[in-house]
Amino acid sequence: MAKHLSALFLACSAALALSACSSSGTSQQASAEPKQTKAEKAAAGSNCRSIGEGRKINNKGKNDGYMCSASAALNSAEAKEVLDANISVSYGNPGGKTLVSRQVANAVGKTPEETCQRAFLNTVKRFQSTAAREGKRAVRVTSYFDKQTVGGNQYECHIGTWNSRVVLKGSIH
Repeated sequence: MAKHLSALFLACSAALALSACSSSGTSQQASAEPKQTKAEKAAAGSNCRSIGEGRKINNKGKNDGYMCSASAALNSAEAKEVLDANISVSYGNPGGKTLVSRQVANAVGKTPEETCQRAFLNTVKRFQSTAAREGKRAVRVTSYFDKQTVGGNQYECHIGTWNSRVVLKGSIH
């Protein structure tokens, strides 16, 4: 009888161990899937494309560069919520007297598209605030990362370990 109980105990223990292993593997796969899905989403069909790893300070930290669509960001639902509808925004060569603004956004748990768009809109909002203070009704901005303008409808965004950064040069009218 003792041998029978011992064999039953070993069989149950083995079954539980196998069950725990298979459950553990399933939960690891499930937790890895959303990250993979976000990366896939960012790479395919989004408004941002990777331009590779950027310059690191002392060869430390994450610094991934992206080129993103300014018109997609300016026409997004988020832009309609956060930007001032009374101050028009256009993207391109600002001309005249220009200002520079660098803004960041939290990147933790967000896709490159989400965090870059937020940093871009934060920067545009900063220009709109300046325009409102000076009684102006329009803002014209362009990407100005590392003091280099980017042509077309693209802005440069860099994503570090904790946040994303966008630098814009602009003029108010």
